[in-house]
Amino acid sequence: MSNIKPNILIIISDQLSAQALPAYGNKFAVTHNISQIMEMGARFKTAYTNYPLCLPARASFWTSRYPHQTKIISNGGSLTEPVLDESVPTLGSIFTEAGYRAFNFGKKHDAGSLRGFECAVNVPDMEMEDNEPVFPISVDTRRDRNTRKLVVDFLKNYKEDKPYVAIASFNNPHDICNWTGVFQGDRELPPFDGKVPDLPDNLYIDNKEFKNRPLPVQYMCCAHNRQAQIAEWSEDKIRRYLAAYHRFIERVDEEIGLVLNALRSRKDAGNTLVVFFADHGDSMCGRWMATKHTTFYDETIHVPLVFYGPGIEGRNKSLNGLVSLLDLTPTLCDYAGIDISGYEFEGKSLLPWLKGEKENESPHEYLAGQWYSEYCFTIEPGRMIRTARYKYTHYLEENGEELYDMENDPGEVRNRAGREEFKSILEEHRKILRGYVENTNDPYFNTFWKADNMWRSHKPGYRNHRGLAVSAYYRKNK
Repeated sequence: MSNIKPNILIIISDQLSAQALPAYGNKFAVTHNISQIMEMGARFKTAYTNYPLCLPARASFWTSRYPHQTKIISNGGSLTEPVLDESVPTLGSIFTEAGYRAFNFGKKHDAGSLRGFECAVNVPDMEMEDNEPVFPISVDTRRDRNTRKLVVDFLKNYKEDKPYVAIASFNNPHDICNWTGVFQGDRELPPFDGKVPDLPDNLYIDNKEFKNRPLPVQYMCCAHNRQAQIAEWSEDKIRRYLAAYHRFIERVDEEIGLVLNALRSRKDAGNTLVVFFADHGDSMCGRWMATKHTTFYDETIHVPLVFYGPGIEGRNKSLNGLVSLLDLTPTLCDYAGIDISGYEFEGKSLLPWLKGEKENESPHEYLAGQWYSEYCFTIEPGRMIRTARYKYTHYLEENGEELYDMENDPGEVRNRAGREEFKSILEEHRKILRGYVENTNDPYFNTFWKADNMWRSHKPGYRNHRGLAVSAYYRKNK
């Protein structure tokens, strides 16, 4: 790297699971441009978001603080702070103080964590044709079209002496949420003769195993509208959901390709770091689940994270070890030559790994994830601990626990928390959780849970749910 400060282009996809991409093993996906980013740089094989929901995740990775520290613990409701405290440093405030111009194009959903960025108004492109009845679009896709236009215009015209950090924040494949609503329940699907993905190997969980899950997981259908909407679906609809999900990934991939073309047209393209990641994933119908919410299964929290640009070692390189999106802000600061020693970051700089200096070490011994609520109608506090081989989750309600052997059970089908042969491993992870809570002053064990039995009257099993979920009910009857 030269002494000239590098530009940084951050590309974000909303609700994109790492498992949906060819670079992470998906055989169905077609993502020419995202795959090109992967091939040009170094990606982390095991990168996790620390909250499977937009607003808390974004406030967390723009500050490198856990949600209990930002106090942004849900997408809304009376128990979450509406705006990040102004005393908390953000990526934007740090970079502007260091002499950068900071721009955000596209989705915000930040609760003030984009402070320091000049944020463009994200309006939908209403002239965009909705000409695929099999995959109808909403304002999410229309906003992505406008986001791409704004980013391309910026890249073609920015000529200031100051270096820039710019965010291209896309919605898709988040439009799968709208698709689920359009075809919820027994609503008929339009004819389609195109290819559809295979059913996931972990689509079905036997009743005994399902009843061994924590209650917030068992009754996710009562708390989350999208999960309630798929209760009556057939296997064919599951396949069509996956086809739609991949189509929305293709849509955002097309927009990303045009952004990359605009970047290449700049004379300073060779002095620009490109970062691509997602805020969280999608359940991708594993365990008959749709969208994101409540759980810590890999489909929802395992996200792509790749860097390419000057100083990044290797091409098409896959880096092992545990990585959190909490590491994003300190990594970018370190890359730009900004001293991070005075900041209270929970993440760490990944630059030594990106430079090839620590490839045989894991950045973290464990990762922690959090869940609280979506809109505070149902409150289901939970925590996750991910170690090199195992994933442990704990929910306050009835002390529900899960333990998965991620080497032998990557689909997270068999909960080992109650098995005698895993007793010592379970206790080890309980100890890690207690240590994490103490070290980060997480008030987790002193919070409360709230679930209305009105929505938990059906037999266990998502396909037994009928009617609205709690959030949709209260919105309809408020």
